[in-house]
Amino acid sequence: MTHISRTAGSKLAVMSVMAVSLVAGHADARQNNATAGNDLIGTVTRCREIEADVARLACFDAAATRLAAAGEVAVVSRQDVEQNQRRLFGFNVSALNPFENSDRPDNLQSISATMASARSLGRGEWLITLDDGSVWRKTDGAEVLFSTTRQNPVTVRRAALGSYMMKVANDPPFRVRRE
Repeated sequence: MTHISRTAGSKLAVMSVMAVSLVAGHADARQNNATAGNDLIGTVTRCREIEADVARLACFDAAATRLAAAGEVAVVSRQDVEQNQRRLFGFNVSALNPFENSDRPDNLQSISATMASARSLGRGEWLITLDDGSVWRKTDGAEVLFSTTRQNPVTVRRAALGSYMMKVANDPPFRVRRE
């Protein structure tokens, strides 16, 4: 009958966990490289759920190694992401914006603001500045009915084919683009 000391048993447990981590890490690496490293923080937080001390420590060590190998990692709050989506709403920056994913159901579909100013450019064109500092150009031939002397409520929403529609107060909507 073989007897394994407590120290040897702990070492064996650590080596087993490390072997499993290495095999799992290798399997992960073979999967889609685009998603590799995207869930580094999630990996760390999942380690907390492991009850066995040795296995939990091995999990944290493996997660820390992955974080260190990732280089610069920035943690951004959901509030910061939402503020940036609002600030960039109307610009075509989806290829540059790591937070933009048009397949997500929570993708920003509209913004509401107050019209700070409106300036006629002639020929039915207008520049409309909102209280958040964004500037929008009216792009269609629709007649505007809003008063330029009042601070009207404004809603800008996504429309078909990457265009945007602006509705000022209760007036009919018209097409706009972000300037």
